[in-house]
Amino acid sequence: MNKSRWEEILAVSARLFREKGYRATTMDDIAYELNVTKPALYYYIKTKHDLLYAICESAVEQLIEGAKQIMAEEAGIEEKLRRLLAWHVSMFSANSDMTTVYLAEESELPEEKRKFIRSLSREYQDYYRQLLQQGIETGLFREMEVPMVVRAISGMCNWLFDWYRPDGKFSAEEIAGMFFDLVMRGCLKEQPERKPARAARKRNAAKV
Repeated sequence: MNKSRWEEILAVSARLFREKGYRATTMDDIAYELNVTKPALYYYIKTKHDLLYAICESAVEQLIEGAKQIMAEEAGIEEKLRRLLAWHVSMFSANSDMTTVYLAEESELPEEKRKFIRSLSREYQDYYRQLLQQGIETGLFREMEVPMVVRAISGMCNWLFDWYRPDGKFSAEEIAGMFFDLVMRGCLKEQPERKPARAARKRNAAKV
């Protein structure tokens, strides 16, 4: 199979699925956009479900590959978490069609394929779990319900598909910075030296 042609098919299909919706898009639509006959399109793919599956798999595997590279880098826990969040958010600007279709239309897949895609999603989320757990063990992060925090982070990032626009008020980089700030404020363990300052504020307030 011609790799560049296959990538073009996925890109066009993802764009149409995003613009028109998976159910409303036909193989005729895709063939027309590619300027090929439908029989020629079937040379590369058998069904529309296969196209959706390929798009979802490509999107989540890109997320996983980026996460693996970040985890292998020489950096501290906090920096790796920042880079992972930035990578997650960047997918919505660099690969918005595929990422959006993966998150919005994955439920349209047949059950067996849907389960496999969700297993890949959990594999990606494991990198967040690892970093949070390491942060707790080293004393950087407070004790927390790690799986619930990971769900919160994933939900915060994934819902970008519903509202993020490249020409919006904030860039992907700025959004990632805001998300990182929220996560760190919620996860950081309070340091002992901060307590006297808080106590002093309370004493000053009492004097007023």
